[in-house]
Amino acid sequence: MLEPVVATYMTRSPITVGPNTSFKQIACALLVSDAPAVPVVTEDQRPIGLITEVDLLANLEYHGGLDPPPILGGTAARRRRRKARSGVARELMTSPVATVGLMTPISTAVRWLVAPSSVALCVVDETQHLVGLLTRRELLAVYRRTDAEIAADVRAAIETDRRRPLRSDAEMTIEVKDGVVTLQGKLVYRSQVEHAISAASRVAGAVAVRGDLTYDIDDMLVTGF
Repeated sequence: MLEPVVATYMTRSPITVGPNTSFKQIACALLVSDAPAVPVVTEDQRPIGLITEVDLLANLEYHGGLDPPPILGGTAARRRRRKARSGVARELMTSPVATVGLMTPISTAVRWLVAPSSVALCVVDETQHLVGLLTRRELLAVYRRTDAEIAADVRAAIETDRRRPLRSDAEMTIEVKDGVVTLQGKLVYRSQVEHAISAASRVAGAVAVRGDLTYDIDDMLVTGF
């Protein structure tokens, strides 16, 4: 497993609501799902929006929309006040919704989820039907993997470079402690060293990679000038 994909860590068949689902039903759906957001889907399960906990809390903040927004609150405050007066999903949801595919690498998904305004991603199949939901908390599950699992995957990932096969297992040792990968040994080519470090860094659960590797031949040296 060179780099895990979204399908490995997403919540499958998440709780959803329809465009006309009431405010209270949405709140109950969020509580039951224990997720920070709930997808809004059409009758054929295509995601059209996402409702977060913050969207619902606007109702408390502005007492159902009766309170005026702060004078210096800006666009965000006015938007929250409008949502405070909303009673159904289509008025509360953020749309369009961000989606990813099942085989999307988690590093790509992370780039979406680190944004302050992005708490979840809808996962769709090739026909754009909702099949899962991915949140930040679910991505943190990669760090629950054992050191032994990480070490095995690091070796498998490094050995995918068939153009530069290792001469023997004794050439390089792989140690993992608390998710930190240490590579030690001597390889033939500099490109093998670069590949080993890069491949190890993409293994699920690898917190850091420390490379103490040497090589005989610098096959990445540019010559002829």
